[in-house]
Amino acid sequence: MIWKYRLGWVYTISGLPLQDATLFVEDGQIVAIEEGGQSSEAIDLREWAVMPALVNAHTHLEFSNLEGPLGTQGISFPKWITEVIRYRQGFGENIAVEKAEAVRSGLRQSAQHGVGVVGEIATLPLIETAYENPQVYVVSLLEVLGLDPKISVERLAQAEEHAIYPWSLKNISPGISPHAPYSIRMDMVEHCVSLSAAQQLPLAMHLAETLEELQLLEEGAGPFRTMLENMGLFNQTDFPGGKRVLAYLKQLSQAYRAMVVHGNYLHETEIAFLAEHAETMSVCYCPRTHAYFHHDRHLIEDLLAQGVSVVLGTDSRASNPDLNLWREVQFVQREFPDIPEEQLLGMVTKDAAFALGVEDSFGTIEPGRSAMVAAFPIPKGCPDVLTEMLAGQPRLWNLAGGLSEVDLATA
Repeated sequence: MIWKYRLGWVYTISGLPLQDATLFVEDGQIVAIEEGGQSSEAIDLREWAVMPALVNAHTHLEFSNLEGPLGTQGISFPKWITEVIRYRQGFGENIAVEKAEAVRSGLRQSAQHGVGVVGEIATLPLIETAYENPQVYVVSLLEVLGLDPKISVERLAQAEEHAIYPWSLKNISPGISPHAPYSIRMDMVEHCVSLSAAQQLPLAMHLAETLEELQLLEEGAGPFRTMLENMGLFNQTDFPGGKRVLAYLKQLSQAYRAMVVHGNYLHETEIAFLAEHAETMSVCYCPRTHAYFHHDRHLIEDLLAQGVSVVLGTDSRASNPDLNLWREVQFVQREFPDIPEEQLLGMVTKDAAFALGVEDSFGTIEPGRSAMVAAFPIPKGCPDVLTEMLAGQPRLWNLAGGLSEVDLATA
């Protein structure tokens, strides 16, 4: 069956916005777009604007049941990591059940805010049924940790298994996430990059996130060294000093797709390198998490000026009050008003889908793409639709099977 929807405005992201256009949907995909609203028997949605379902490029769904962020505003990052470890240990023997429920909750919360794709940093144990949500597509980037040589082989074997795991769900695909410079050795990063290239998997790595991270790399000292020593994981050969983020970027550039998560403290030479490899590399900015830690002003404007692809993520509820990606967009608009509004839309649709390797199905409204869209009610006579959208809140619509009264309720 072909469903027809006559819409007031369609922000395709792949081209100019269309006014009074009809979308034709079959088998969960957009099959045609007709301008002019001449199609008969179409569901009349002329007081609505739609854009592709939002793509949250970076989150950790296992924290989705937290009522508020861990720690307090401005907490030092190593202290926050300690809070994360303590929280995870609190699951005890029920860790699989507790994590699964948090993941289910996180997917529901995401869908409530117009998100149709998430880049999920997944940790073991994984329960496949936790991701069973037809509204949200999950790119499951398995977190790989490894400073202890005794567990390296096991961790890499788990990553290789994740890469080829025969998922029974249609809304999930694999990726890989070597965690961060302070938690994984470079030889393991290289292995993850090789796996990404061989299996054409997206890769994400927390990098240039904090000044403490840079101190550990450059000097082999600081709060991260103290934390690792207390955990019995510090080895001088891993952190001899004299290292820079650029070395990691050069390695990540060999991956199929590589997303630098945060990139809060990139050097100008590192920004230039990312620009040179913009065909496969991107930076994910998590605005409200960035603000939670009181980081220096983000480099998003410098990154964009040099042609680096920047996408947005919520990070997790361990550092963010919610999973509302549109509030991240609104935050960036307030803090960086010179960034064009159309470019903001790309950061949570087309560009984010490319970063996660799902651009063939998501990120644009055009034939062959998913019929999941983010929808905004638009009042009659609205003089500026995009401004209205940016001031509002989206809802997630699946155009594959009609819309209910709940979908259409504007309250």
